[in-house]
Amino acid sequence: MQEIKSNEISVIVQGRVEMPATRKCLQSIRKYLPDAEIVLSTWENSDLTHIKGLYNILALNKDPGAVIFDDKENKQNNLNRIIVSSQNGIKAATRKYVLRLRSDLILKNKNVLKLADNFKVKNPEKSLFKQRIFAYDIFSIKYDIKKRIKQRMLFHISDWCYLGLKEDLEEFFNVPLVKEPDFSRYFELQSKLADDIHTTRLWKMSPEQYFTSVNAAKVFKDLKFNNYLDVTADNIRISEEFIINNFRVFSQKEWGISTLKEEYKTIKMSVHSPFIYYSKAEQLKDYKKYCDNTAEILELDFLQKLYDTKYYESLRKHFLQLIYCKPTKKITELISTTSYLFKFIFSAIKECGWKKK
Repeated sequence: MQEIKSNEISVIVQGRVEMPATRKCLQSIRKYLPDAEIVLSTWENSDLTHIKGLYNILALNKDPGAVIFDDKENKQNNLNRIIVSSQNGIKAATRKYVLRLRSDLILKNKNVLKLADNFKVKNPEKSLFKQRIFAYDIFSIKYDIKKRIKQRMLFHISDWCYLGLKEDLEEFFNVPLVKEPDFSRYFELQSKLADDIHTTRLWKMSPEQYFTSVNAAKVFKDLKFNNYLDVTADNIRISEEFIINNFRVFSQKEWGISTLKEEYKTIKMSVHSPFIYYSKAEQLKDYKKYCDNTAEILELDFLQKLYDTKYYESLRKHFLQLIYCKPTKKITELISTTSYLFKFIFSAIKECGWKKK
């Protein structure tokens, strides 16, 4: 995808109207993508009083509702809502490209127009779309971590925002609604693996996994991904191969898009190891493995050596937390960063000494 102009793009703002977030979202699009077509796809009977004139097309949908998937945290699964509002919003769009985003996100600049796929090779037999769809890095993960326990998560590409050809986004959202409450209360009747880190989650899988796995099944006809704990060697391969041939994942900074939701504002994927989520390094690794085995990726080899050095990952993590943490935690993070810096230096010196011998 080459750099596009704002008059070539339809922006689908999907989700419920909530003030002042939705107004800020629409205003930011008008500011940074002045010639874009804005489609607001929301629910019937929404109060639009404070946002009139901020969109070009309005799609009012019947709310399919949501079911609680986590009783402890009282969290709802909005999967069917995402499907309905996204499908109808994209259907109403008239431009070549579609940027589909949640109604609680805002543009900080016009970086979205500069996003480009510099992965030149893809396997046409494993590609569902004409061009790779661009996705957000927050929650585009290979592993989830809780209390230092790492759990593999397949087909987990963020559903916060997507950018691509209209026809590709239409195909991506060409998925059936799930049957409720069976989907969101799946593990109420099914037994879980004993080592699952998400003990209170009842859903069959997350919305991110549903979208990606259902589309993967259009290409990989033998795919059997029954639920989010169905981690097999075949499913790992299919997840990685489908994602790298059909998606590019970019960071929050590269997108120039951020969330207005307080619970997500402090999330920084860069704090984690780049081999945990779909960082540039992890995408390069899969690109070489599944798309172009002749690609020379020197920075990936160097990064892998750094992470293999004892204490490097802890040093990096605390350094980034020192930058992003609240003022009340600065001293604690400074102490941890300094401690791991010395540990890393001594470990690197020791390792170099052994290699010389």
